[in-house]
Amino acid sequence: MGRKRFIGIVVMVLVAILCGTTEVEAQYLRERSLVREGNRNFYKNNYHTSFNRYNTALEHDSTNYEALYNRANAHHQLRRSTPEDSTLLAEHTYRMYEDIAADTLLTAEQRAEVLRNLGESLFNDEKYEAALNSFRESLRLNPNDKETKYDYVLTKRIVDQKRNMQQQQQQQNQDNNNQQNQDNNQQNNNNNNNNQQNQDNNQNQNQEQEQQQNPNDQEQQGEDEQQDNGGDDGEQEPQEQPEGGNNPQQLNSDQERMLDAIQAQEDKTQDKLKDKKKALIIPGKKNW
Repeated sequence: MGRKRFIGIVVMVLVAILCGTTEVEAQYLRERSLVREGNRNFYKNNYHTSFNRYNTALEHDSTNYEALYNRANAHHQLRRSTPEDSTLLAEHTYRMYEDIAADTLLTAEQRAEVLRNLGESLFNDEKYEAALNSFRESLRLNPNDKETKYDYVLTKRIVDQKRNMQQQQQQQNQDNNNQQNQDNNQQNNNNNNNNQQNQDNNQNQNQEQEQQQNPNDQEQQGEDEQQDNGGDDGEQEPQEQPEGGNNPQQLNSDQERMLDAIQAQEDKTQDKLKDKKKALIIPGKKNW
């Protein structure tokens, strides 16, 4: 009984092993079948179907490099063939390639191939700076890849042209800004000059108005100035005559005698006139 029991246990283990191996083989065969079906649809440009087949294959083995790589390629081609589909985001394609390239189990050639395809996807989306970095990293891993070299040279030429255009545009903008600043400064200077001229004109007008409104003040000011200079007509005060000079208020003896004679003659004349008036008077009547 012991021997038969031992033989039975061995048979059961062998059956379990064989059944497990068959299940693994069946799973592997199913995965390979899905990848091959995806590839056939990819070559027929049926990118949507091929993308779904790769996704199903990854459900059996999420680490399958061929399924991962071809799924990213199918997503890239699907975006290019149906740009109107807003659910197909470029960021999803980039992330698929980046996740594959981050796998440390890949060989250098495999990682270089993934980075090259990432660069091509970026290039098609006109992200030339990022595409140039991907091609450069791919060449670092596989410097003999002619296709990657061509992509790198073409992308670098485009990047250099864009950089030169940006520099020229920046220089042009700087020149325009400098010219604008100069024009603004010139305009400010002109405005300041105009303001100063207006102030001078206003000041002159105010002075003229003050002069027109206060003419008496000017005359008074002129009189004051004349008085300060010694009188209105420039006359000077008479100076005292020295003693012994010709003073009109002092008469000599001859002049006094002449005046006395004239006065006496005048008195006689007046007496004669009075006598004539008396002879003309008629008594009892008024002479008027």
